[in-house]
Amino acid sequence: MADFASILLSTAALSAGAAAACGWTAAVIVPNTAFDGLDHGRADRMIRRVISATAGFQAMLLGIATGAALLGGARAAAIVAAVSAFGFLSNVWTLAPRKEKVAPGARKRTSTQRIVAVALTLIMTIAALTAGVLAALGV
Repeated sequence: MADFASILLSTAALSAGAAAACGWTAAVIVPNTAFDGLDHGRADRMIRRVISATAGFQAMLLGIATGAALLGGARAAAIVAAVSAFGFLSNVWTLAPRKEKVAPGARKRTSTQRIVAVALTLIMTIAALTAGVLAALGV
């Protein structure tokens, strides 16, 4: 039975680590590349799409990590992974189109949403990495 638990904890650590790697790619590598070669508007749209597209995958990986950590006996890792999964999913709501009205003559600023989403992705990436370390340690 100890072998099965170690397999589950390894699966949890691997899944959480993959989610952290995906978060790092979406929050650091893509924005640096996008703003290097594209104009501001295109880079902004690209980053929004990448973060929105990866959020579900990251949440799924962390859901797998949560289940595997729970079955393997690492409760702290499971809790941190579950919180991280919800954090990544909140990026979908953060970047969702808004229906609020803009005053005549004023411009709608959406860069704040992108900045919040990137910051949230970085925070959840650190949490996912923490969940992976906790699962590897069996905590």
